[in-house]
Order: sequence, then structure tokens, then C-alpha cells
Amino acid sequence: MLISTEWLAAHLHDADLRVVDMRWYEDGGAQARYAAGHVPGAVHLDWSVDLVEPDAPLAFMLAGPDRFAAVMEAAGIGDETIVVAYADGQGSGPMRLWWACRVYGHEGVRVLDGGLERWVQEGRPLSRAPAEPGAARFTSKLDPSFVCGVDEVEAARDDPRTVVLDTRPPEQFVGRAVWFERGPVIAGPDGIARTPRGDLRAGRVPWAESLPASELYRPDGTFKAPGELAALLRMRGVGPDSRLITYCGVGISASAGLYAAHLAGVRDLALYDAAWEEWGRDPQRPVARG
Repeated sequence: MLISTEWLAAHLHDADLRVVDMRWYEDGGAQARYAAGHVPGAVHLDWSVDLVEPDAPLAFMLAGPDRFAAVMEAAGIGDETIVVAYADGQGSGPMRLWWACRVYGHEGVRVLDGGLERWVQEGRPLSRAPAEPGAARFTSKLDPSFVCGVDEVEAARDDPRTVVLDTRPPEQFVGRAVWFERGPVIAGPDGIARTPRGDLRAGRVPWAESLPASELYRPDGTFKAPGELAALLRMRGVGPDSRLITYCGVGISASAGLYAAHLAGVRDLALYDAAWEEWGRDPQRPVARG
């Protein structure tokens, strides 16, 4: 699941390998930075455009099986392809791709530990050449166990085996702000954030535990060891036999939380993809602040 820069350098030209640049920025500049330099042979995918269903009633929901398969094939990713995804700045795009592929039955996604920063710090090559992905055939085989809906999050309130984990920054967990793709939106005194998509209550699922995605990494940007991650999860009531549901603003850092839990040995995992975008807009759902 997690590979080193040394491994990638040694396998960079393997015929069955596809490197995917998943960098994403609030200013929309990911494509330009990809063009300025990327791991040789890497294709660029934008999770906010390429991996979403544009006609879904909520923003940034995972693409349906046909659309997802078409995007994978266009990127040169087939059923037998080994994918190595990377980002920078502890971006959660690689883990979003890992989760999305698991939802559609493709287990061959790896994440580059330390991201592009580590690759560059070690003096490894960058390229400005656009990728030339070959023909590929991707078969979507839905595994619904990796996804959950709002009713399951609600039911977790009374299920001692299930832990709901909020991976957003603390200011969002306590209800001072909400996530928005161009930057956090501060909530007013009434606990409502006025976003370009409409009013959104700030706060959290009342029975959720907080584990900000930033705590999953060491200072050098690499992932903490599985034992360290397991310890973080135990502090939130998550053990190897727990059912774990993660959520965030729109399911992105929640993918990192799910990935880290898998590294730590938790296997009963699901992501609440509709996330706060749904919960915070539904007046029937309880919200805690503070």
C-alpha cells in the first residue's frame, strides 16, 4: 500500500506501472505545476473534476462506475495496472484515488511515501513532458462495503462497535469554520457558514471522534508507522475489530484517515462520501459545536 521513493525509482519504467500525480490546490494551479515538473511518465488527475460525478445532487461525490472506468482508461490504468499515486503538502488526493479504486474493485493502488517533496529532496528526476498513456481496459466491480450513507452514520450513535471519525482540522470539528474548495469559510455567531453553495451549518456529528488528517504524518511528510497509527486510533476507541466510518468536508481527508486505518490493521472500513456537505445542510441531522 505504501511504497518508498527507492522502489519507485527502481520500477519507474515497468510496463505494468502507472504513476499518477494527484496534486491539488485551492487556487486551481495543479495542472500548471504538473506541467512545470512531475515524476517522469506521470499522468495528472484532479480529484475535484476527474473522480467526481458532475450530475450528483451533492458536490464532489464519487463518479459512477462507467465514468470512473472511462477516466481510468484515459489515464492508462487497466485491470492489471499497478498505480503509484503521489501529491505534495500532505495532500489527500492519492488516498482518494486508493479508496475510489477499492470501491470499484481495483486493489493495485500504492501511495508514494513522502510525496513529491521527498522525491525532489533526494535529487530524483522531474519531467515536463506530457504523459502518453497507452490503451487500457478498466472493469468497474462495485464493492459497496467501502462506502456508507447517512443512515449508517446515524445508526452508529447506538452501536458500540462502530466509531465515526472526523478527519477535518480542529477549527472545523468545533464549528468555527467549514471546508470549501477555495478555502475555509468562517461560521457566523449563529453557527452558519455562508458558502457559495448556500448556507452550511458548522460543527460535527455529535458522536464523532476527532483525528485530524495532519496527525497521520511525521514532520518529514512520511506516514507514521502502522503501530503509531494504531495507537492514535486506539485513543479514539478504534481497535482491529471495530467498524470504522470516516468523514470530512467532502470525503477527501477522510480517505486519508481510511487509508491510515487500513495501514494500522483495521479492515471493517467505510467512507461517508456525502460527508459534511450533506450532514451540515440537513436540518434533521444533529450538530454539535464547541
